[in-house]
Amino acid sequence: MSAANEFGGEESFASPPEQVYALLTDLDAMASTIPDLVSSEKVDDQTLKCVIKPGFSFLRGTMRTTIQLGECTPHERAAMNVEASGIGVGMVIGSQLDIQPEGTGSRLIWRAKIEQRKGLLAAVSPSLIRGAADQVIRHTWNAVRLKLGEV
Repeated sequence: MSAANEFGGEESFASPPEQVYALLTDLDAMASTIPDLVSSEKVDDQTLKCVIKPGFSFLRGTMRTTIQLGECTPHERAAMNVEASGIGVGMVIGSQLDIQPEGTGSRLIWRAKIEQRKGLLAAVSPSLIRGAADQVIRHTWNAVRLKLGEV
């Protein structure tokens, strides 16, 4: 897997780790931070099923998406797996979130990796995927800040 399929970064929040962790592992709250969400259904405490209609030129139509929480350490770490599929496309993404205290707030170190691209997505250039991912990631962190009352 090339570096083009790996993403990561750091985000600082004014909220303490307990609040950041609670929001990022609350699937109902998470649904409200997903860009281009059409519908969502919480299957259980670990699983959220969504329909997303991304507005990217290389990805039209809807994507059926399942977000599953993986191994979590309260207030410190959360892992998530995302599987998305649509007509002629599919992908699997694994992610890890590490939350650390920073003053009275938090520092979040996150990593994500596209583990599999299927169908038409396999032929899309890595730079196009990176650009689209960066846009979604920015929107998501802004939505998280809004939910935390930091905006």
